[in-house]
Amino acid sequence: MKGRSRLVVLIVAIAGIAALAAGTVYAITVEVPARGTFVSHKDKTNLLRGVARLQGQATDAAVQKIVMSPGEGPNWHTHAGPVTVIIKSGSFTVVDGDDCSPRTYTAGQVFVDEGFGHVHRAFNPGPGTTEVWAFYVIPEGAGLIIPASAPACAT
Repeated sequence: MKGRSRLVVLIVAIAGIAALAAGTVYAITVEVPARGTFVSHKDKTNLLRGVARLQGQATDAAVQKIVMSPGEGPNWHTHAGPVTVIIKSGSFTVVDGDDCSPRTYTAGQVFVDEGFGHVHRAFNPGPGTTEVWAFYVIPEGAGLIIPASAPACAT
């Protein structure tokens, strides 16, 4: 009888664990990741150079999903390391802080911001919502975005 009781307890425990696991699986939200093609060979080079600059240092990696309405986006800023940006939907304009020239990217395109003090701003030029995914490789403990003053060309 003792063996049978243990068997019942074991079956109940396994069933409980299975139910818990099944509940956990159904609670997971699966997000279709952004995917695209590098806009230029320069983007690949900037990514490789940026990662090489961080070699030997303690680093962090982060992925950020950013959804913006028309006109929304971060003001002038830089990053502590290279950032690969994938435009999942909509369009995304980046204004370079060196000469204030704008460049607009569309869904399926990928570009790299070299980071390390390269000042720029970015926004959704519209129409509609824009979704971008940014992959950061930065020194350990650094913030994802570092606010910066507007460059001389922006005044």
